[in-house]
Amino acid sequence: MAWDGIPWFVENTAASEETLRLIVEAAACGGEGIVGPTDLRVSALDLPAAGVLVGTGAMIARRRGAGGSQSYAARMETPDPVDIEPTGADGPRSDLIVARVEDPYGGEVWPEPVDPTVGPYVFTRVIPDVPPGTTSIRDIDPTSTAVTLARIDLQASTSAVTAARIVDLRQMARPRTESRRIYLSSAWVTADDLGPVTDWEEFPLGARWTHVAPEWATHVSVHALITGLRHPNSTLAQGELRVYCGDEKGRGFPHLAEAAGRAVLQAGHNFLLPPEDRGRAVAVGIEGKGAVGATGVLQADTGTVVAVDIVYSQAPVVT
Repeated sequence: MAWDGIPWFVENTAASEETLRLIVEAAACGGEGIVGPTDLRVSALDLPAAGVLVGTGAMIARRRGAGGSQSYAARMETPDPVDIEPTGADGPRSDLIVARVEDPYGGEVWPEPVDPTVGPYVFTRVIPDVPPGTTSIRDIDPTSTAVTLARIDLQASTSAVTAARIVDLRQMARPRTESRRIYLSSAWVTADDLGPVTDWEEFPLGARWTHVAPEWATHVSVHALITGLRHPNSTLAQGELRVYCGDEKGRGFPHLAEAAGRAVLQAGHNFLLPPEDRGRAVAVGIEGKGAVGATGVLQADTGTVVAVDIVYSQAPVVT
């Protein structure tokens, strides 16, 4: 029989382990890594010593041994302290911290646990003395069923691991994104000027919105494109445009117009959403200002269009 005889799910049957791992693989769309943005963070001990602490959480690890299109799902309910070997006087050293599935029945060579029914089959492991700058277990052992969590970079003659020595390497198995687009067009019957005022102000008038950020979002990128701004003459119009989200301001994008005509301006930024803003209404908008010494203006009028793209996303974070 070419097919596994029992698919998920037929009444009064027991699907194979391979089929259940296939379900995990499909649920993660073939992704690998942590499940939630704060999962399995590696941190220094409260009193730095020769060890680190791996926080609670869950992960998806693709099966690298026998059988393709299969993944393991594992969770850790209590923080896991991990010892780190001190370095000697002979030089610095880098260690990887990984979450590894050690399945003796999965095509890799691992010892069987004393009681196969309870395991354990998943562990936090230290891969010592990896090349400097290593970012993944795949770089040194592509056949390992493991998820990379962090790298520890120790100087010579060091026994205490501080936060500055820990490089967070977590990736999410299936990060979520959600996009929203806003248009304003021909909204300024009375022209709204940008410049020569050198203080930040809303531009064009009405370019502010309130959105409820998804509860799962950790970041939001905002990109604004303004087309058809009128430069009425050859007087130098110069300044900056920026976007904001909540209390955070993006960097200013410079603009300059010297000839009469229509201009295009844009600005964007990727913001970290603080925990208190996730799932709540967040203000998003555009601001502009003129440059000192530039007396010209750009005008939003009936020929102007504002397009704003807001993309909420997930990435590993501390909180």
